[in-house]
Amino acid sequence: MHPITNIPILLLACNTRRSFVITTCTSFVSVASISNIASPPADALDSTTQNETGANSASSDLYLARPMGPSSKDGGNQITRPSAPIEYLLPATRVGVYIYQLLALTEELDALTQQTAQNEATADANKTTPSKNKTRQKLDDLFTNPPVFILSSDPSPSRKDPYNNLPPIVGELVTATQKQKQRQQNSISVGLAPQFFEVGELIGERRAWDRIVKAETTRENASEVRRAFNIYTTNLNFNPEKYVYSGSAEEKKRMIREDKMPTAVDVIRSDLDARDLYRNMVQTKLEDAKAEFLFQAKQVEENNGDVDRFEVSELLSLLRDAATAADKW
Repeated sequence: MHPITNIPILLLACNTRRSFVITTCTSFVSVASISNIASPPADALDSTTQNETGANSASSDLYLARPMGPSSKDGGNQITRPSAPIEYLLPATRVGVYIYQLLALTEELDALTQQTAQNEATADANKTTPSKNKTRQKLDDLFTNPPVFILSSDPSPSRKDPYNNLPPIVGELVTATQKQKQRQQNSISVGLAPQFFEVGELIGERRAWDRIVKAETTRENASEVRRAFNIYTTNLNFNPEKYVYSGSAEEKKRMIREDKMPTAVDVIRSDLDARDLYRNMVQTKLEDAKAEFLFQAKQVEENNGDVDRFEVSELLSLLRDAATAADKW
């Protein structure tokens, strides 16, 4: 294991036409702030700051709603995206650089393989063999000795206790009281029985939350890639009250009539779920890519080092899928 130390050189080794390298990795090198990224002006938003202007401002896969970052301290009209300080993004950026290193080398190997196929009928057919062996060795070094994605100086995933670190029972009672106040503010009336059982439900939710945290921590310890992505997503700052609405005015009216308008919490949860899905895809595709490479390397070894036995198509597909998932994450 060795850390990535010279990011500009690694970026040159990547295929820099891809959006992840252009955006995320460039931000990493320049150490620019990502907390305030311009979006549509706030005068296009209504009282719930839901954007009626359509999808031209929606850059994510979420169609009807996108979460927002915290409101600016100066009270300005600028809309911000959910963000975290740059140091929380560095581990995931190292994973992204690693993916594009692998992909660039695999594309190079694929090009050499195609060149060999085109020269089969000539005496030049074997001229690409040294280059193919060299490229394959570079891939072997990256797969068998990947870089360190998380340094000792990097932050850790942060999972805030939903009960504000209060002890059992006390935290649930405080939370139940807060929920009752919110219902009163929204003119929502519930009977005494639901209020009585609410504390018990909250106790069950705390136990479930503790189990989830414990299970995810175990998975993080088994995968540095997973932990690298979680460091950023668990430290994202969202606006808990507002979000950007990307549907039409007619859709919004219909959803309000049918009482199906999502809350800011719903939108935030949807965004985090999507990020987790893409994180899982990156992790799975990288693991599958390593297994595929080792299988193909074994085929070469079993055929007296014949590098032409290395089938690159499946490896290339897996790494492209990993890069796409990293882009969308």
